[in-house]
Order: sequence, then structure tokens, then C-alpha cells
Amino acid sequence: MVVWHADFLRIIFANLCVCTSLYMFLPVVPACMGPVQLGGAAAAWLPFVAFAAGACLPAPFCNFWLDAYRRKSVALWALACLVAATALFLLDLPYYGKWLARMAQGASYGVFQIAVGSTLLLDLSDTRKRTEAAHVYYWFARLALVFGPLAGVMLPRCHGAEAFSAVAVGLQVCAFLLLSGLRVPFRAPLEPSLFTFDRFWLPRGFRLFVPLFGVCLVAGLLMGRHCGAGFCVFLGVGFWLALWLHRCVFRERLQRELACGFCSLVVAALLLSCPLADERWLWVVAVFLGCGLGWTTSRYLLSYIRICEHCERGTAQSSYMLGWDMGLLAGFSCSAGLWGGGAQACSTYIILGLCAATGLFHFLCVKPWYMQNKRK
Repeated sequence: MVVWHADFLRIIFANLCVCTSLYMFLPVVPACMGPVQLGGAAAAWLPFVAFAAGACLPAPFCNFWLDAYRRKSVALWALACLVAATALFLLDLPYYGKWLARMAQGASYGVFQIAVGSTLLLDLSDTRKRTEAAHVYYWFARLALVFGPLAGVMLPRCHGAEAFSAVAVGLQVCAFLLLSGLRVPFRAPLEPSLFTFDRFWLPRGFRLFVPLFGVCLVAGLLMGRHCGAGFCVFLGVGFWLALWLHRCVFRERLQRELACGFCSLVVAALLLSCPLADERWLWVVAVFLGCGLGWTTSRYLLSYIRICEHCERGTAQSSYMLGWDMGLLAGFSCSAGLWGGGAQACSTYIILGLCAATGLFHFLCVKPWYMQNKRK
């Protein structure tokens, strides 16, 4: 069991607050961005491109910042910038100002995850418990996928856009206060390279990144179509079932759990295409989606950790988080066009094709390579 000390709790709840505040934007971000002159497709895609570009641009400098300065200070500065970027949505900015605010959100979030999830989490965890600590940390990030879209759907409908942005800012301020209480041991400054992909991208983990991105893309596509309150709640039920079965049934059966995860995603896509689908039927879809997403993504995290060297663990966890977030964002962005107009008739076949292609890629290309290259 992970030692649930105060600093560990501060980290995981700060991450929950930050992820929830940003996942709130997933179902409503095109509306938050204001009018776009390039049409509906641009309204869906440009927020994703802006956030993704922002998340990647400062990442090569993070290793320098985290070794040259106090790591807690880097995390707090990233959170302060995130609060400022989110607060800009309370203002009546021109549309290009909101694109810049969205890019600033991505940049701040990327630095935050590298500083906290890939650095401070490891620094403050016992060496023998780091894998378990990582699982707890990223399971809380998955729970944010329940709370965030749920708040994003309900708050604008009941209290308006201003209350929506105010709650997002409030969650980020809570995260700032939680991290302010961390007790990080002193470490002498180093002299690292200014530009490096350490702590951000693990090149040999690319084969794991592809199916991880594909799984999260499918999840984003399915959630983008039906992201109501009941769907989010039963997605959480699916996550709970996935975690319970993971601990009680699968445990060390990694490949079997991945196979069950892919099958659950396929079943969710098939059920969604049923002509008798109603709200209660969609709850069943959400449960299967939560099980499939929980089983596959938790096992890809373990696979990332097992192919890295001891000094590359933080880099592996950052690569994992990048695949998770970019896949979800891309799925939500694509769903606006996939489920509208004439594309709706073939949308199920597209998702089933993505599930099948991702599963085949894993079992034909990733599994043999992983069995030869895993280190732990």
C-alpha cells in the first residue's frame, strides 16, 4: 500500500482539482471561444490545436527549469499562470484573445504535469512504492473525467458562463493552496541543458503511445456524442468496476486485461448504435466505456514504467499523460463533425474501425516488442 502521508494527499488532490477544471471545458469549449469566422469545423478543432501546441511548446525547457530552480516553485508558477489564463474567460475578449488564453492554459498545464506528476510525485514517494503512487495519481486524473464534463454540462445550463469560469478558477486556486503546503527537501541546483526532451517524451515508448492515443481518441468520440449528467455518473461507475476487477481478478494478467478493455470499448460502440438507445441504454454504454478506458489506460501506464530505466520514470509518465490528454482532446474535437450531418450514419463504423485497428496494432506490433523490452 502507498503511504498516504499529507504531501502525497496534497499532490493527488491538487491534480484532481486541476484536471477537473480543465476537463470542464471539453463539452463546451467551442462555445467558450466565441464566434469563429472559419466555420463549425474550425470552432471544434482550433481549441484543441491551441491547447496541444501550448502544452508542447514549453515542455523541452521543463527539465532545465526543474533542475535549475526549486521544483515546488516551478509547479506554483505554472499554477499561477493557469489561474490567470482561465480567469481570462471571465472577460469579454476578442476571439483571438481567447485562442491565446487557451494556448496559455495548455502551456501552464503541461508544465504543471511535468513538475508535479513526473517530478514532485517521485521525489516525495518511497522508492519501492513509486509505481503504486503513479497508479493512484493517474486514477484520480481519470476520476476528473467524470467530475469535469459533469460540471461543464450542468454549470452553464443552471448558472451561466460566468459561474462556469469562476468554478474553474476556484478549483485551480484550491490546487495552488494545496501545493503551497508541500514540504520538499532541499536539492542543490544542477547545470542541465537548456533544451531537452527529458521529463517530456520517451522516444522508445512511441509504440505504446499510438494505441494509448487511439483508445483515448475513441473515448473522446463516444463522450463527445453523449456527455450528459447521467452518462458522466455511470462512466464513474465503470471506472469503479474497472478498478475493483483490476485489483481482485486481473492483477498480473496484463495482456488479458488489455484484451477485455478493447472488447469493452467495442461493446460500448455497438450499444451506442442500437436504434432503441435511450437515456438508460446510454448509461450501460457509459459503464462499458468506463471499464474499457480504465483497464486499457492503467495497463499502458504500467507498460510505460516497465520499459524505462530508473532515471526515465518521470519521462515515461509524462509521455503517458500526453497520450491520455491529447487523445481525449482530439476525440472531443472530432466528435463535433463526426456526429453531425451525413457523417452520423457511418460514425459507428468509424469508431469500430478505430477500436479494431488499435487492438490489432497492440497485439501484433506492441505486445511482441513489449515482451522483449520490458525491464521490470
